[in-house]
This record gives sequence, C-alpha cells and structure tokens, in this order.
Amino acid sequence: MLAGNWPYYTGEPHPGDEMLTARLHFSTRPGNGECYEEEEEEQADEEEKDVGKKENINDRWRQRNGRSDGSFCAAKSQGRGLARSTRCKLECLSSGLEGRVGGRPLALLMDQLQHPCVDAGLDVPSLLTWKSVEQHPEHKVIDHVVLGKDEPGGSWQSMDPNVLTISLNRWMSLPDLDIRQWETLIESEQFRQTTSTLDEPCPHAFQERSSACKTASRISVGTVAAYYRDYVRRKGLERYFRCGTIVTSVRPVRGTHANENYGWIVEGYEKNTGKSFRYRCKRAVLATGTTDLSNRLGIHGEDLQPDWITHDLNDVESRLDRLIEQHHGDKLEDQVDPVLVIGGGLTAADAIMAARFRGIPVLHAFRDSSNEWNKPDTKKIHNAYEKLQGLPSSMYPEYHKVYEMMADGGTNYPLYKALPGYSLVKFASRGNDDVIDVMETDDRTVTLSAPDGRLYAFRVSIVAILIGYKPDLSYFENCAIGLGKFPDRPIDSKSNPIEVDDFTYEVIKAPRNGLYALGPLVGDNFVRYILGGAFGILTHILSTSYL
Repeated sequence: MLAGNWPYYTGEPHPGDEMLTARLHFSTRPGNGECYEEEEEEQADEEEKDVGKKENINDRWRQRNGRSDGSFCAAKSQGRGLARSTRCKLECLSSGLEGRVGGRPLALLMDQLQHPCVDAGLDVPSLLTWKSVEQHPEHKVIDHVVLGKDEPGGSWQSMDPNVLTISLNRWMSLPDLDIRQWETLIESEQFRQTTSTLDEPCPHAFQERSSACKTASRISVGTVAAYYRDYVRRKGLERYFRCGTIVTSVRPVRGTHANENYGWIVEGYEKNTGKSFRYRCKRAVLATGTTDLSNRLGIHGEDLQPDWITHDLNDVESRLDRLIEQHHGDKLEDQVDPVLVIGGGLTAADAIMAARFRGIPVLHAFRDSSNEWNKPDTKKIHNAYEKLQGLPSSMYPEYHKVYEMMADGGTNYPLYKALPGYSLVKFASRGNDDVIDVMETDDRTVTLSAPDGRLYAFRVSIVAILIGYKPDLSYFENCAIGLGKFPDRPIDSKSNPIEVDDFTYEVIKAPRNGLYALGPLVGDNFVRYILGGAFGILTHILSTSYL
C-alpha cells in the first residue's frame, strides 16, 4: 500500500452483513468524503432553493473540487476507493462488526472485506480489488524502506517447513494474490517449463491443469514461506526491502536537533558485512512480531546445559535425529531415555508428535487447569491445553490425538506419559534425600514437583521447554516497557500488547508522534488481521502528509 497499491470496494454485497453492505455503498459514493456529507448536501440544496438556484448537485460537486467534466467522470468511477477514508468513515464502517478474539475494529473490517464470512466457513471472493499507481497516477507512493533480519516472510522462513499451518490456506493470503491462485500459478509455470522442451506440447492439458480450483485446506509452513518471498518479487516490492539487517536502535530525535518532519532515527547493521546504517525518517513502524525470544522458566541452569536443554522446536527435531543416528536403528524405546517436553501448546504438541514418530519415548509436563474452575474468572488458567481441546478432530486430527493423550494420561498410548500439573524444579538432581522414586541417574536428570508437592526425579535424554515466545524489543528504549496497557510490564501479544489508536495504529504512549506498530505486537495475532493495521497506517499517513 505504501508503494501505491490501494484497495477499492468492488460494490458486491457482503454475504452475511446487509448493514455493512449499506454502509459501504453509502461511504464509497463519489464525492462522499465525510460520513455526514449527505446531510450537508441536503442543507445546501435547501439554501439554493431559497435563493432560486437550480444548479445540479453534480455541477456543484465539480466546482467545489475544481474538476472538469472529464475528471469528474473519472473520479466517479474511482469512488469506491478506501485509501482516502476519513477516521469518521472508518469508525462508521467498522461499527458493530464481530470476529475472532482479539481483533481491533479496523482489523475486523478489512478482514470482513478481504475474507467475507470466513469464520462461518464460507469461501466467497474478496470484496476488495487492488489498483496500482500505474493504473491510477493520483495514488501516492510513500518513500519507505523495510528492514528485516531474514528474507521477506520473517519468522515463517525459520519454521519447520513440513509442519501444517493451523489456519486454512486462504487465511494466509496477502492482498491481490490469493495463496491458492499463487499455487496454481506456480504449478502452471512449472508445467509450462516441462512441456516447453517437448516437440508437441499439449495446450489442453495445460489449460486443465492451470484452471484447477484449489479448496480451502491447511497448508505446509514451507509453502507459506515460499509464497511470502515470491509475493514481494511478483508485486515489484523488492526495491523497498533491505533484508539481512539487524536494527539496534529506534529512537526519537530530541533536543536542538529535533526536526518536526524527520523526528525518528533508526540504526543498525548488515548481518553479512557488519556495515552500519542510519536512517532519519518521518515515521517508524514497529512490525517485528513476537517470536524472536523463547520464554524461560527461570530455573537455575536452564541456559547452562545447551547440549541437552533447548527452547526451539527445530532444534528438538535435529536432536531427535541425532539420537536415532547414535543408536543405529536399535529399538529406541529400550535404548534411549525419554524426551521431557514442557508446555501445553501447539509447539509442544509438535515436539511430542516428532518424538513418537521416531519411536522415542516422551514425558510430558504441562499446566493442568482442571482444578481451576472454582476460582474467580480473573484467576482461571486459560492455557493452550484448552485450545487443543477445542480444535475439531476432523480438521486437526494430529493435535486432537495429542489432546486425547493428555486427557488419558498415557495409559493407552505407548511412548507417552503425561505429567499434568507437574513443575520443573531443577536439573541434574542426584538422589537427594527429598527426592522419591529416583531412577538410575546420570548427568541428564531432572527433578519435577507433583501437584501434591512431592518431588520426582527422571532420567532424560533431551529437555524441550516449549512455553511460548516473546518479542525482542531491545532496539527500543527500555525494551518498549511503558508502551503497553500496563506500563510497568514487558510487552506481550496476549496480556500486554502495545497500545495503539484503533484506527491509525499510532502508538499512544510514544515519546513523540510518528511511531506506529502492527501485527502481534498490538494483539493482532492472525495474518488476516495485519491488513487492517497496515491500512490504518496508510490512511493516517495520507491524511496527515503535506508533501
């Protein structure tokens, strides 16, 4: 959008919200720049009648905007554009919308337009069409640079490419190129390359292949990562991306050097060369996500045993493969100590499945909320264990199986033992007096506390502590503490996101104007919701920029 690609409403009715359809038709009429313009025009009509004027309202609109007849017709055809929407119009359009938990009003609006009724299971075309600056020269291209540690797609590039997404494939789509269309396009290009070497290519087969319609389903993380990389190339955005960079500082200009137009300084260096860079900019957008740093338990020795204690799923799978290589295909259940997995979320479930798939036994410690229901609502534990329980078995059979294992305790499942409510106490315990049921010990022994307070020691091969992630905001003063709803707490995507204006995404508690944040940093934890934040930033820049 900063590169001049702006959204337009197609004019089609929303399949599940007649009121939204009515608001869209009213708000995107040519010449209707304000929510209450119709009232103003009606008042103007009455005034003109009083003085006996018979001027046509369209002529008055042209005169007021300094347009000729031809430009008025062009403006009328572009009247469904959304980028120049006022705050009042956006508030009106977003009124009364409902969606998944955590979505801000503008995120819900753009999601309803991009994916109408997606949460109801409908698969209908987008109500948005995207037009470039080449199509409409009046679109404003805003000078910008995108700084990122890796390739476009960020954390998606570092995940296990074989894992399936929780969301359906169409939920992962970016504007103007549905991921299913992209898959078909890639297949068509590959098919064309294959048939181009043949003496007599088959156009009919090519047409049948390229026109295939993909259904909504889960998709591999590797496919999503490739799609995000290729999206930047196909949309001609590469010139704005500066990949392989580490941002070390985002700070406001203060004192006598402060400039009202260029009020922010961004500094960092290139990963490969170590060359430093420094930008002075009018505005800065924080979009670094929340998966850079793994959460820690805070137990002594947690980071002192990197050879067998890890917080990363990819690292877990690599270690599991090394265990298999070390034992040369022997029956691992008898030869390898179990893997201890700590956590009740989806990442922990992936680690459990990876170990059992390789025939390696698992001990699974997770927080148990079954005894929390008599507590006040504010003290209930709403953890990922409950999310696993809520996933439909038809769409998420692998995660549903892990939930069944957790509920069963492991009685009917080989290679798995559940430890609900157990807490890790220390590492490498060696038969202390306060420990009961001690197994044979070696250097890789852990002690866990049961819900009744008794301590148990277990010999393990790997400890995988998979209890979530947090953002790395070390580039901002005081790690951005003070920018959230609770100013004395670290930023967290679920409990303490950065506070931003719902319609401009400008950081409310920033030291000066011009700082924005979007995505998980502000609680928009779905790819679907990032569009709303980006759109809000665009409209605010367009409405406040004078250059």
